[in-house]
Amino acid sequence: MKGKKLAFGVLDIFLILVVVLSAAGVAVRCVLTDKNGILAVTPERTSAAVQILIEGIENSSSDFFSENAVFTVGDHDESGRLMSVTVQPAEYYKENEKGELEIAYEDEENGRRDVRCTVVVEGYYRDGIFMLGGATPMLPGAEVKLSGSGVVATALIIDTAPIEEHKS
Repeated sequence: MKGKKLAFGVLDIFLILVVVLSAAGVAVRCVLTDKNGILAVTPERTSAAVQILIEGIENSSSDFFSENAVFTVGDHDESGRLMSVTVQPAEYYKENEKGELEIAYEDEENGRRDVRCTVVVEGYYRDGIFMLGGATPMLPGAEVKLSGSGVVATALIIDTAPIEEHKS
C-alpha cells in the first residue's frame, strides 16, 4: 500500500459533479421561490366565513352580538362583521336521578347565554388553511378573541369556509 497513488476515476468525477449541481439547483430554487423571487406565489386576499361559538357569557353581554356588528378578531387588529347571530340560553350538563348526564339550559331571563354566529373576515388561504390577516390560522377547534363596543370574548372556531365572490 505504501507508494500507491490515489487516482480519480471517471465515476468519481461524475459523483462530484452530481453533488455540486444538486446543491446549485437547491440554491437557485430557494432564490427563485423566495417571497421576492420570480416564481414566488403571492396568495390573493380573500374573505372567509368563520362559524364561532361563544359559550356562557353574561346575559347583558350577549346584547352586543347582533348582525352587522363589527368586532376586532384575533390579536392583530383584523376586523370582522357578524352575520347570522343566534343567542340562546347556555347549555350545560347535569346529573339526573339515575346518575346519567343530560343537557340542561340556563334560566331564560337571568342566566348565561351561548352565542353562535358567523364572522366574515379577510385573509389568505395557505395550504388549505385560512390565515386571518396572513398571520393567525383559523382552524376548527381553536379559540380566537373577539373584542368590540365594550365586550371582549373568547370564541371557539367551529368551521371556516371561503366566500365565493362573483365577478361581473
